[in-house]
Amino acid sequence: MDMSEHMSPQELRRKWKLANAEPLEGGHRVEAYRALSGACPAFVPNLLSLSRTLLAGRQGDADDAVAQAEQALRDAADVSAGAPEPLLELGRFLSTVRASPVEAERAFASAAEGALSLLEEAWAGRIQALGAQGQLEAALEVEEQARGVFPNSKAITLAVASAHRHAAGR
Repeated sequence: MDMSEHMSPQELRRKWKLANAEPLEGGHRVEAYRALSGACPAFVPNLLSLSRTLLAGRQGDADDAVAQAEQALRDAADVSAGAPEPLLELGRFLSTVRASPVEAERAFASAAEGALSLLEEAWAGRIQALGAQGQLEAALEVEEQARGVFPNSKAITLAVASAHRHAAGR
């Protein structure tokens, strides 16, 4: 596959599932993940799986496996543009494998910030969707939960206002 051709999301997922099914013995799974990474270096689930598998099966040159696992994690964090999961896994790696608490804390802090932002958006979206369905009471229950974490959220305030508008028939 040349660089001008890209796999569809369905094809990526299919190939990743096939890689997941490869036996661990003999490095077959690692090689399948590497091949998929070569075809699509920005497919984060594969990079995370590659890293986990490299760390779990450190045979032969363990230092090389750790270095490759770290590179896969750093690539996943980079291409995911601040998504929490790759940063969380990088933080765990830095904390446990590299024993680098300062760098691990930075990764964990970025993961937490990204997760909180997603949570706020998810709650605001849920409130708005419940309001659009005429479920004001349910929307207000979600608001109560959300306000425990985000007491001054403008996004949640706007979503609640939208839910009230829908309830009023606007």
